[in-house]
Amino acid sequence: MDELFQRLDRAERAIANVKHKVARKDLLKMVRAIDQAITAADMESVECRRTRKETLRYQELVKKANDLLTNLEQHITFANLLG
Repeated sequence: MDELFQRLDRAERAIANVKHKVARKDLLKMVRAIDQAITAADMESVECRRTRKETLRYQELVKKANDLLTNLEQHITFANLLG
């Protein structure tokens, strides 16, 4: 989970450097969706600690958050090339 938070933090700092205003606005919308996905995974991790095993739902939520973050990082790169 810490890796997800670190990647999101780096992405948010990179978004601040994007010069294209429309692209920055769209990237921030993506950040909100990723934040919701990470929050859902974090809530499911509580259930994992309670049952002392990793649930399938938790693994799916973490994979979804990773995929969304990868997509965001690619969009940040593209927005920087536009700018």
